[in-house]
Amino acid sequence: MLRLADTLGVSETWLRFEVGPAVVHIPVVGRVAAGESFIPFDDSPLGTGYDEIDFTLDDADPIAIEVRGESMLPVYRPGDFLLCSRRRGTDIASCMNKDCVVKTDQGEGFVKKLVNGSNPGTFTLISYNAAPIENVRLIWAAPIIWVKRS
Repeated sequence: MLRLADTLGVSETWLRFEVGPAVVHIPVVGRVAAGESFIPFDDSPLGTGYDEIDFTLDDADPIAIEVRGESMLPVYRPGDFLLCSRRRGTDIASCMNKDCVVKTDQGEGFVKKLVNGSNPGTFTLISYNAAPIENVRLIWAAPIIWVKRS
């Protein structure tokens, strides 16, 4: 089943049980660099693009977090919803240098960029506009995989 699902470009869960979307193919219609204008590769209204990316949530076991406060401005704004991959959250090493929702061993939850701490087994949580929280121990970290803007 895994080989068939991979060949068809769908998840095994969708193939077996038709649970969740198979895979959504999103056309890539251009590139942009910071401070530059958008350079379209496809101006047609349907935007068939020069490439595609695959987008699926069913393998991610997604959870959503609503942003409150301003510690992650300008990247995340109050009222945004952050979709996170709970399944990937158990492998904290794969979350390094990524924006994540984390739960500390003290039971606190944060939305921060995750980097190694200075002590073994600890992590530093980086904000975009506030002081870092250093050397915390984590229960889990779930990378942000999609943002729904407010």
